[in-house]
Amino acid sequence: MSILSQIAYSGVRANQVALSSTGQNIANVNTPGFSRLQTLTASLSGQGGLSVGGGVEVISIRRMTNEFHSQQLWRATTESEYYSTAQQYLTALETLMAGDGSSISIGLDQLFSALSEASATPNSIALRQQVISEAGNLAQRFNVLNGNIDGQIKALQEQRVAMATQVNGLTENIAMLNKKIVETESVKGDTTALRDHRESLIGELSQFVKVRVNETPDGSLTVAMANGQPLVAGPTSGQLAVSPTASGEQEISLTFAGTSFKVRMDSFSGAFGGLYDVEYQSLRPNQQALHTMAAGLEQMFNATLAGGFDLTGNSGQALLRYDSSSTTAMLSIEALTPEQLAFSSMPGEAGNNEVLLNLLALKNRTITLNGSQVSLNDAYAGLLGRVASDSRQNQADLKSATTVTQQAQAQRDSVSAVNLDEEAVNLMTYQQAYQANMKVITTANQLFEDMLAAF
Repeated sequence: MSILSQIAYSGVRANQVALSSTGQNIANVNTPGFSRLQTLTASLSGQGGLSVGGGVEVISIRRMTNEFHSQQLWRATTESEYYSTAQQYLTALETLMAGDGSSISIGLDQLFSALSEASATPNSIALRQQVISEAGNLAQRFNVLNGNIDGQIKALQEQRVAMATQVNGLTENIAMLNKKIVETESVKGDTTALRDHRESLIGELSQFVKVRVNETPDGSLTVAMANGQPLVAGPTSGQLAVSPTASGEQEISLTFAGTSFKVRMDSFSGAFGGLYDVEYQSLRPNQQALHTMAAGLEQMFNATLAGGFDLTGNSGQALLRYDSSSTTAMLSIEALTPEQLAFSSMPGEAGNNEVLLNLLALKNRTITLNGSQVSLNDAYAGLLGRVASDSRQNQADLKSATTVTQQAQAQRDSVSAVNLDEEAVNLMTYQQAYQANMKVITTANQLFEDMLAAF
């Protein structure tokens, strides 16, 4: 009877562990990053040739996870965050450039409309004042747009610094978990929760940078960037530092194990990569194009006015002033009175409008922008069109990347996530097995008592 009891007791213990694993799964059904547990059992052999066996034992509690699915989810997360981070700036830039209050095209049309109205009566003080006002409004449009783009660049740079701080915190915690896992597993301790936490942190890290992850025999992970530069190796973590340059840009350095080296910002991908590409493919190129347009507008207008004469017969003076070093006053107007606008080609001829007509002709005069000869209106339309196109393409890529991420998450969850219906079935199965083994124990005890009573 002792053999029967021993077998039943082993069944009770095994099903107690299985019930505990199921309870842990159910308790953590809403815990982010939790990987469900599965109790693995094996039959114990008995002693002697006619033995029926020795019962059952728990050989391990397996953490249900798939490395391929995890790697796939991290890669998808990196791509999704790249497009998501870039989109917030592309949307803001497109909205700003297309807005009626900041559109350079609208400002140019209003200025040339004022010049056209003044061409019929070039000696009208009111119409001359309107030209000065529209020139000031156009300059303000340049300044507002330039200032907003500059503000976006500064916000982007601040976000990059904040991201570096987040990455440093994540790498430190991953390295700390590496150390704890190695120490715990060396004494046969339970590391399932530690491993879940570590994978969750790597998932967060993959939002900022594309990572390559490998597990070493001691249970720790090495985490490196896609170009091979290390972020975590065992208990050692790397630290990113973002520093400004003399030109107002930023550079990133990585310090690992006492050695520092610069990191190319276009090698990150993820949110870091999104920031880099939107800064150097959209924000800065458009800001530089605005400067080119402002400088060209100033040169054309002032050169045309210089060949004319104002109402008092004096030589023409500059109307516009371009300052490449200023953000809020990149383009401004000189303090001219309406009488000082040099619309006449001859001194003393107040009704002469030849210079004024030459100013109107500037609407179709071309400037060199990105290697092409384009008018000011076409130049701005081209800039806006490119930003809108980039934004639409990025939105489409973001939608695709989001779908891929959702699919990767679903694949990961199909293996690792808790399914309450499945756990409910397991709960009843293990409970029935537990009760059945208790019944075997009761039967074994009763048989033993009956045997004693027979003597």
